Amino acid sequence: MTTKVVTVIKYLGIFIVLVFSTISCEKDIESIGVSLIDNNIFTSKKTAYEVLTSTQNIERVPTNGAGQYLLGVYADNEFGSLKASIVTQLNVPVIGTNYTYGTNAGIDSVIVSIPYQVTKKDKLTDGKPQFSIDSIIGDTNTEFKLNVYELNTFLNTLDPNDPTKFAIYYSDKQFQKGPTPLYSGNFKVNPNDTVSYIKRYLADGITVYKKDTIKNTDKSPSIKLPLNETLIKQLFIDNASSSNFASTESFQSYFRGLYIEASVLNSEKSHLLSLNISNAKMTIYYSNNADETADEDLNGNGTKGEQNVRVKRSYDFLFGTIKANVFERNYSNSKQSGAERLYVQGAAGSLATIDLFNGVDLTAIQNANRLITEANLTFYVDQNASSAIVPEQLILFNYDEKVHILDVMTEGLSKVSGKLVKDADGKPYKYVFKITDYISELLKSKDPINLVRLGLKVYNPSDLPVDVTDTKVKENSWTPKGVVLFGHHASAGDKKLKLEVLYSEINIKN
Repeated sequence: MTTKVVTVIKYLGIFIVLVFSTISCEKDIESIGVSLIDNNIFTSKKTAYEVLTSTQNIERVPTNGAGQYLLGVYADNEFGSLKASIVTQLNVPVIGTNYTYGTNAGIDSVIVSIPYQVTKKDKLTDGKPQFSIDSIIGDTNTEFKLNVYELNTFLNTLDPNDPTKFAIYYSDKQFQKGPTPLYSGNFKVNPNDTVSYIKRYLADGITVYKKDTIKNTDKSPSIKLPLNETLIKQLFIDNASSSNFASTESFQSYFRGLYIEASVLNSEKSHLLSLNISNAKMTIYYSNNADETADEDLNGNGTKGEQNVRVKRSYDFLFGTIKANVFERNYSNSKQSGAERLYVQGAAGSLATIDLFNGVDLTAIQNANRLITEANLTFYVDQNASSAIVPEQLILFNYDEKVHILDVMTEGLSKVSGKLVKDADGKPYKYVFKITDYISELLKSKDPINLVRLGLKVYNPSDLPVDVTDTKVKENSWTPKGVVLFGHHASAGDKKLKLEVLYSEINIKN
């Protein structure tokens, strides 16, 4: 019993000591905090530093392996014109002796189908779903010209100059095409283009024995381009038994793909579409004669075992692995120096460069006892610019070394921001970049500072780092939007670009 009492008293004593020690420490900490504030050891300050800005055109960007592909014609008073075309391989649906068209085969129709990117509306019209087409800029009521050619340039998977690397197809590459278009027509987007009506013909090629209604499973719209049936017959049916269809490699060497070319019709101020063409295809709808077995009803007339019946069939040639964009640019005003206005546009458009700390003695800043608490670059939109294609986000990076700035890797892109901020009237107003870690790291070193230029470009989904080692800024850009910003010139007034740094300074008394 005595032992238990002693033990309890022992642990109670330890507990009391710990409690009083904690209270004493808390008081000490509180006293230290009060002392720091009361003695004015830290002083919070804010300084704005001059910068230099310029605009540089982007002559080309890689386009194969992109998440999106542009198609169309667009012109902007600020950024000039852009024509975007697509080249693609085709994949053969079956190879070797399995690729055959049978007896008395005849083409019923050949359709290139490219799904739109759409949003399904909540309301139905006559019981049918309605869709709005996404990812378009420009005047959708103004047509442009579309031609489809046989591609005559072989698309290599590997770089011919270095077979250890994959081939890169840049936006300014010149591709060869066939002399006669497989399709030629005027085009503008159509959210109601949800159905293809395919007439099926007897062996005489004149008599229609059936009409098919073809639509996507979700009944969504797509671009549909009917190709020249005579030319397709020569290329795909008349040579079906040749070695050209013995393998995918043989086929893609024989028929190198499609060149879908956009050009101006009546006005450059038409429209551009951004497309995900992973499900795009060319379909050959054809009919042939066949004998039914006792258990078959190939023509769907309810009778089995008939001889020499007409049967409807099709082959889907999906767009191949290698696809690329061709951009034709006229840069217009974006060739200005960038002191007063900065032109930033994606899709081989233009970017801005920024030289920090113009005319500043950085050694003096390094020797000062400063703790950087925040550093911001704020780019203001020139709201008088006659452009309506302002991007939702820009990205700041190390232009000289083509890598992400430190804050993107330490804080994440969302914290660095660069997202568009609108004013009270809903108009594009500014982009703010928080680069505290970058500036803090830059100024804390006692070594000589090697300042690099920063670059500002339109954010592309491929810019998001996938992990901490993914520091390289990619060249890919399929976002054609652009914005005019104020540069460093004094004419911009309080909207001119400058670096604002907030810091706490340690007051050390000698």
